[in-house]
Amino acid sequence: MFLQHKSTSIIALFLISVFQPCYAFERQDRLLLNDPQALQSQIQHLVQEMNTLKSQTNAEINSLKSQLASQKQELHSLKGSTFTIWGKNNCPNVSETQMVYNGFTAGSDYGNSGNGANTLCMPHDPESLPYGVSVPVDDDYAYLYGGEYQLNVGHVRIQEDVPCTVCQVKLSSTIMIPGKRSCPVHWRKQYSGILTADRYKYHVSEYLCLDDNPDAIEGSENDDNGRLFYPVRTICGSLPCPPYRQHNLVSCVVCSI
Repeated sequence: MFLQHKSTSIIALFLISVFQPCYAFERQDRLLLNDPQALQSQIQHLVQEMNTLKSQTNAEINSLKSQLASQKQELHSLKGSTFTIWGKNNCPNVSETQMVYNGFTAGSDYGNSGNGANTLCMPHDPESLPYGVSVPVDDDYAYLYGGEYQLNVGHVRIQEDVPCTVCQVKLSSTIMIPGKRSCPVHWRKQYSGILTADRYKYHVSEYLCLDDNPDAIEGSENDDNGRLFYPVRTICGSLPCPPYRQHNLVSCVVCSI
């Protein structure tokens, strides 16, 4: 009998715990519906919460936009291309073009049949190797010489040494166009000049575009030879004339896009 009474009490308590909240909610809902001020207050509270959430969301969106813009700017600063302006101590005064370094033009001596074929822009502040090497024979080395003008142009004279500057442009491509002084449509002109190379009887070298108004290394009037810069002339035959002309000097332009 005692167990039956105890079971009944437990069941009663369970039913009260289940239905009492429902009754309370129902009563609260009735009170809200019967009390316009309470309902209005509740609506205002919900609107305020929505506005707060909207402000937080907008702030997060603006923060993400700012981060994305910063990342785009960083990527833009990293991309681009480089070129060397021969015969100058500085880069062209062109928007989004900046100097990486400047130095001395160097390459193979005009009378050597070996060494490297390309021309280099050697920096003012070289760093030596921290180790030595051995070679089969004492003279088994390639050699690097300075560059020297073999023409008078502007304020530079024959035998003066040739400076150079490596430039970065925040555009994806850079090209040297021989025989032109202007760039194709949509391309940006970096500089124009005269096409140069080693003398035709000497060792083969690159064709390089020497700036129209070249500089010289101060105090470099000695006739040391090395990588020589001669002006280039056209020879008619397999090179059609017209449009080209016999023994004309060749212009050049460096463009970027």
